[in-house]
Amino acid sequence: MQQRTTRQRAAQPRTAAAARPQPQQRPATPTPSGQRAKAPSGQRPTAPSDEFARLVQRNTVDVRNAPGRTHRRRNPLVGKIALGLAVVCAAIDASAFAVFVGGDTTFAFGICFVTVFLTLVAAVLGFIAAVGSLGRWYGAIGVVVAFLANPVILIVLIVVVAPELLTDMGGSAT
Repeated sequence: MQQRTTRQRAAQPRTAAAARPQPQQRPATPTPSGQRAKAPSGQRPTAPSDEFARLVQRNTVDVRNAPGRTHRRRNPLVGKIALGLAVVCAAIDASAFAVFVGGDTTFAFGICFVTVFLTLVAAVLGFIAAVGSLGRWYGAIGVVVAFLANPVILIVLIVVVAPELLTDMGGSAT
């Protein structure tokens, strides 16, 4: 394939511009302000036959014949990874709470720190997937699950919604 130089391209006549009819000339007599010029024999005044003016008049954009635009579906892998990581974080968080109720608080806190980091990663991946159309619904659901699986959010929810549950956690209070 041979590339054309800029001079060669500039020397060729423009086919779209050559095929386009010239707009009608404006009347030489000025019209009073606020009034439109009437077309002869009661017809509507015609707009310029410019493609842009036609699209503006119809209040739409014609993208059917746009050259070089192919609709390619994006891979939803990032959204699926975000949702899967959020579900895994919820399972790890449940096991951390079970270990905490069993009495090993140090190990439970370590698991919770790891879960906080993983839920942040899942939320960021879900946000990227939702915004970038890389599995939009998977990413949005992954963000919600990651938010609810975060141990800090769960503790705040327990304190606000059901504080009576905290008295029974952590073994015997004797």
